[in-house]
Amino acid sequence: MNSIKLGTIFASLLIFLSTCGEMTALADSVDLSVFKNETGVDPVPIQVNGQETKVWETSPEDQVLTFQSGGHAIASSSGNLYLEVTYLDRGYGRLKVAYTGSDGNTKKPDKFTRVVLSDSGKWVTSYQRLSDLPDSVIPDIRISLDRNQGNALAVTKVTLQDAPFTDAHFQYILQEAWKRPYDGPTAPGMDNKTLKGKVMVGYQGWFRTPNDPYDQGWVHWGDMNQGHFTTDMWPDVSAYPEEALDKAGDVKTLSGKPGYLFSSAWPEVVMTHFSWMRENKIDGAFVQRFLGDMYSSSGRPDWVLSNVRAAANQEGRIWAVEYDVSGAKDEKVLETLKKDWMWMVDDFGIKKDPSYAREGGKPVVFIWGLPFSDRHFTPETANAVVDFFKNDPTYGGNYVIGGIPGNWRKSEPAWQEHFKKYDGVLAWMSKNYAQDITDFKTMGLDYYPHVNPGFSWANLKHLPTGATEQFTPRDGGRYYEGLFSKAAQAGADRLFVGMFDEYDEGTAIIPMSDDPPPTPKEPGTVVKFFANPEQQEHAEIVHKPQVEQTFTDMPPINKIPAEHYLMRWEGQIVPPADGTYTLEIEGAPGDTWTLWIDDKQVLKSDQPGEAAVKTASVAMTAGQMVIYRIDYLHGTEPGTMRFVWQGPSIDRQEIPASALVDAWGRFVTNEGNPSDWYLKLTSEAKDMITGQRSPADLSVK
Repeated sequence: MNSIKLGTIFASLLIFLSTCGEMTALADSVDLSVFKNETGVDPVPIQVNGQETKVWETSPEDQVLTFQSGGHAIASSSGNLYLEVTYLDRGYGRLKVAYTGSDGNTKKPDKFTRVVLSDSGKWVTSYQRLSDLPDSVIPDIRISLDRNQGNALAVTKVTLQDAPFTDAHFQYILQEAWKRPYDGPTAPGMDNKTLKGKVMVGYQGWFRTPNDPYDQGWVHWGDMNQGHFTTDMWPDVSAYPEEALDKAGDVKTLSGKPGYLFSSAWPEVVMTHFSWMRENKIDGAFVQRFLGDMYSSSGRPDWVLSNVRAAANQEGRIWAVEYDVSGAKDEKVLETLKKDWMWMVDDFGIKKDPSYAREGGKPVVFIWGLPFSDRHFTPETANAVVDFFKNDPTYGGNYVIGGIPGNWRKSEPAWQEHFKKYDGVLAWMSKNYAQDITDFKTMGLDYYPHVNPGFSWANLKHLPTGATEQFTPRDGGRYYEGLFSKAAQAGADRLFVGMFDEYDEGTAIIPMSDDPPPTPKEPGTVVKFFANPEQQEHAEIVHKPQVEQTFTDMPPINKIPAEHYLMRWEGQIVPPADGTYTLEIEGAPGDTWTLWIDDKQVLKSDQPGEAAVKTASVAMTAGQMVIYRIDYLHGTEPGTMRFVWQGPSIDRQEIPASALVDAWGRFVTNEGNPSDWYLKLTSEAKDMITGQRSPADLSVK
């Protein structure tokens, strides 16, 4: 596995500098000093990593450092000035910069880098842009540490100048590349004319870290400050540039090393991903675009989208938009898609992009999720969406792929007619490749078999350690290789891999580490509230000390009704003594429930109003965790639900919080294979569907 050369990446970034509109040949700059009551304050020496450095440092009495120019003036023709702050990354918190704007009000920088402390012990330089400044006046710059938990801020240098600093990350943030068509380099020989014979991957691009351009904190990784994880795979970050990684709080891996994570908002990260695609014969990516996200079409920044476009062009890969309509409302989905696609065409210049995928001369658009029953769209709305992308006189003329259910044959007649409106279809997790190919060919549709390397979301969904529920083992690659070999034997001439980077559902094929953090061991339990038992993917997860819920006429939590909802309780029991324990569920009249112990159903009450109390006897060993799961369907009657036991020297009582452990799951491993094993296997898939390798010629024995 080859790493990306930083010089190449930074060079591609600097291609855009001439178009930023803010860079000048020579910068007028001034170093600022700390002043207090109009008197200069000398920096004091401190020892850092065995070296003495002079710093200005906050104290409990003076928690803000006020920097001034000492009379030097800088005029900025653009109305902006640029700040450089070098500080010691000690402890945790957030660098806070404030100044007075032209209206006399306190302002903060509108663009910035590296403001979140991660206790690395290193000197860090933050670059920031100050806008809306008074003419020809350098304002006082007030610097402090927000949410610092008692740590002192140490600053060794502050510089202000009238032109942007040349730091690559800062320039990247300033350029806002998504606001214009692509004008960078393109690899020669790129084939974006057809998807036939190509292996395409689903690309989420949704991972965020505190110091990335989005500034949203930890997103899709979990809460690193608490050591809570929402991924079942820990990334192998050895091939990423150090500058693109953030320290994951105090998280330590099993070997005791500090944990580091990446953000998809950095171009180096996405360039690394597309380099891996090139090296492993993956032709390109369908970029997931969720309707609930903050799109550039709504005036929000979109670094990931521009990263993908640049990386695809420079690595000779292709890409296309995959709209995921999950969570959108039926009455709004068409207008939302229209607005975004119009922005894509008019501002982003998607139809002019040399790397954008086409089929039969038409730009490719993938729309996933319209026919799924739990998304609650009507066939009429779905038809209107496809009609816009195919037939709109200005924005139509596209090749439209539909993401449909794997059991599509059971769909209602109106949906069966809807399927025929697409140009191609992907039946989600169908695995019935041969029959799908035959049936869709009869309907005149291209077919995209869906393969994945396995599935796991124990940490995301708080599933108990060792639970096999909602888990598809990778089996060292046998599961993955078996799927794409089966698709090739069925005659598939193209392939969709779901997903390239989805660590949080255990479907990623990019490198993972065999040195993840240990999963948490915390007291209590979790309950997942479902507004409807059929909508189990969208549960509201709540931590509680005990398995107990009182039913009233008020909703239990946000988004859940007061009546007719499902609760799923999951976790582990730690018995205090060896012996047989009697387990029982108490509940409200008319409610039903099922209890599983170690994945075995031991108790079921499926007749509302049953008079007889049901119990289950389970042998337990002191200190050895027992996995439980309770599905409890509440109806309308008031009452209280409890998990009750009776055992050795224990009278019948509610299972106490001291005997319960929260449900935290697993980290998937490579099972003795290299960290990039699934990338290498994917290159086999390409060879199989293009006839260069027999589907029976497998690497995993």
